[in-house]
Amino acid sequence: MTKIAIILNKSAKNAAQIDNYLTAFNKEKIDYHCYRVAPENLESQIKHCLTDYSLLLVGGGDGTIRSAAQWCANSSTILGVLPLGTMNHFAKELQLPLTVNDLVSALKQPKFIKIDLAEVNGKVFINNSSIGFYPRLAKKRDFYAKHYPKWISYIPSFLEALRYHETFSITVKSKEVDFSIHTSFFMISNNLYSYQFPATISRDNFDQKILGIYFLKRGKLSLSKVIDHLFRKINNFKILASKTPIKIEIEKKPRINISLDGDTVTMETPLIYRCLPDSLQLLTLA
Repeated sequence: MTKIAIILNKSAKNAAQIDNYLTAFNKEKIDYHCYRVAPENLESQIKHCLTDYSLLLVGGGDGTIRSAAQWCANSSTILGVLPLGTMNHFAKELQLPLTVNDLVSALKQPKFIKIDLAEVNGKVFINNSSIGFYPRLAKKRDFYAKHYPKWISYIPSFLEALRYHETFSITVKSKEVDFSIHTSFFMISNNLYSYQFPATISRDNFDQKILGIYFLKRGKLSLSKVIDHLFRKINNFKILASKTPIKIEIEKKPRINISLDGDTVTMETPLIYRCLPDSLQLLTLA
């Protein structure tokens, strides 16, 4: 039976580049079976392949990789990333194979690492989950992406989200934190982003078994506030951390739109965030 399954999200921005990978795999006599699937069939295909393959190479952006991580978590299956999305933050931060040659090398001399994942109400995420401004931006981005390239769609989406986004009364509790805020930007991350956030958004570690907490202390975001956060030292942005589950209650919101690695989903409240330590095995460079 073929050992490696390649699962491609046909709607990924750089999906056409899959042929470069397949040509190289064929040249190196790497045995694989390739599945090209629509986004709505992605999770069912991943689930189906778990029983037949020990290594899944999944092609797409961070949202696609999140879907794969949901099913590969706490299993013996190794996940490899084909960075075919718009940004590919996850692969870049972890310094996973980013080129055809690097991935071929990784497959010929495989090395595996274990990293943490995080989840909210049972849904896994690899990077972060947000309440407020970003889910609004993501919803608008998905609308504009039907008419423009995805990277261009961020521009009108960002401006519209700045003009029209809600503030929420949020209570945050864990064994380590307990506070209430009225904010338009709240985010939980899988491990901690650098303290240059949000000007520099990156993580040095994915195995610290910790959840990062980030929020605007008060009020709505505006263009002037964004500029202040990027270029000036101000104290309206707070960063905390928790090694224990976090319960998020949102006043008068039995259901709420949140973002998971850039995708918008609707969830019932309260929101329970947890770290899933050492729960994902990844293919990386030797």
